[in-house]
Amino acid sequence: MALAVRQPGTDRSQSVQQGFTREGLSYELSSKTDEQKALAITDLAAKGESFVTAHLDYLIAELRRSYNADVKEAVCKSVVAAGASAAPFYQDLVSLIEDKDPQVRYWGCLALGSIGTTASGSKGRIRSLLQDPSEAVRFGACSALGGIQAEDCAQDLKEKLSDASPEVQGAACLALAKVGAIGAPFAPLVAQKLAEPRSRANALKALGLMGIEGGKHCKDVVECLCDDDSETRAIAASVVGKMVDYVRDTPNVLSRILEIARDEDGRKRIAAILALGYMGREASVHKELIQDGLFDEFEEDADNARTQGGCITRMPPSCRKAKCAATAALGHIAAEDQGFGWETAAAQVARLLDDDDWEVKTCALDCLSALGPRARDHVDKVIGQLGDETFIVRAKAASALGKIGDVESISLNKMADLLEDSSPAVKSAAALGLAELGNDGAEYSHKVFNLLTDISADVRAAAVTALSRMQDRGPYFASVIAQRLRESEEPRVRIAAMEALSGLEERAMSFMELIKEQQRDEVPSVREAAQKCLARLGQPGYRDALQDRGDEE
Repeated sequence: MALAVRQPGTDRSQSVQQGFTREGLSYELSSKTDEQKALAITDLAAKGESFVTAHLDYLIAELRRSYNADVKEAVCKSVVAAGASAAPFYQDLVSLIEDKDPQVRYWGCLALGSIGTTASGSKGRIRSLLQDPSEAVRFGACSALGGIQAEDCAQDLKEKLSDASPEVQGAACLALAKVGAIGAPFAPLVAQKLAEPRSRANALKALGLMGIEGGKHCKDVVECLCDDDSETRAIAASVVGKMVDYVRDTPNVLSRILEIARDEDGRKRIAAILALGYMGREASVHKELIQDGLFDEFEEDADNARTQGGCITRMPPSCRKAKCAATAALGHIAAEDQGFGWETAAAQVARLLDDDDWEVKTCALDCLSALGPRARDHVDKVIGQLGDETFIVRAKAASALGKIGDVESISLNKMADLLEDSSPAVKSAAALGLAELGNDGAEYSHKVFNLLTDISADVRAAAVTALSRMQDRGPYFASVIAQRLRESEEPRVRIAAMEALSGLEERAMSFMELIKEQQRDEVPSVREAAQKCLARLGQPGYRDALQDRGDEE
């Protein structure tokens, strides 16, 4: 089974997932050792919802006949990847939370929680695991109760805020936020967990979900922008954005963020700048302070003990590099503040396209995309990035040009050439970018059409979307778009096809039966897309018949 490598970098790091078949998995499960089976299933889980869902029946069949803990754990990881798509197999997973192996019980809880409210029939058994001697199992039980939105377990979860394990306390915080309004009154207790580093990240996430009650603790959240842990600082910045109304109205809180943005510690400056960005339009009056970050050379190492040990992935460049944080923040604000007065910021961001660091360039291109036509004076610099050796820079440049507009014919030809790029990401971005350019981009619809047979499902999905947006030519592609709804096509392509057809309206009416068939698909996201499409076209749908809540306890 070939694994796709998608690390940012040059084209050599790009490959397309292929060669994985049901027959290949069947062979793995019938002829290999338990250790090899577990590895094969774990590899499948890493491929995402659509890949896992297409093989769930095989995985559950293996679960039914296997006594091996590693295999059970691997199947649970696949269920977590599949999410609600695993609902039809809910009953097969319940027994795992009573397994003698605590690691299996832990993963069984995470699997049930990932299915959502469909797994509420297991609530009683999950609830009992809150007293399990294993810290990991108690953590999983809290996560599962949050996932199934067990409102009547709020008091049980509140008691786990005093668990001996800070990690379990953090899981209980997040679960209380997820059970709904009934958990919000516990926000003061959740805020107390910000004092413990091992529960802090989940406590922050919880407060961000607790609305008014969580917002009352915005002052404590802002102080977490100074945390030693990079992930915690990033979460705090995001939560500040969710509490923007409370940050604005609570005395001294905004001034504290501005103070941190000028701190001598570059890590703190980055976090504060990101927080201002997440505040959106409310922070537009502080653009000049954020623009100072475009000249800030501070960078935090991408690798540390946790990333090297595989505990966490690398933080994105906007959380590690001051220039990237500033461009990201300006982009967030520009997306909400559609007014004028961005000339200086646009020029300073465009200057970063001369940087030798590809991460800085991609962040700058994202910001110019958010500025759209307000970055038109710098379109030539963006065009210059279409030939960059790093695939993600080329892709971002194509996307930015689509948003900025006003691209001359010579530059359009350069964009169209990217439709034959070796990178799937670049081809997708070029197709969608051309679709944004109105009639000028529509002149290349024949080249976009050729991408419908690309080996990459992402490229095919992008081609479908792009063709439907090709101004007056879009409706004429309704038939070929509808053909993407055939059963053998990848779910993400069929979803794109239905979204495209819903926008073509009258032309889509001829394909009602094809769309209705998608309501019976095994992938929830496909069924949801079908119902949305039918609703937009004024056609009745029917409720999902694949959901099974099991027996409520």
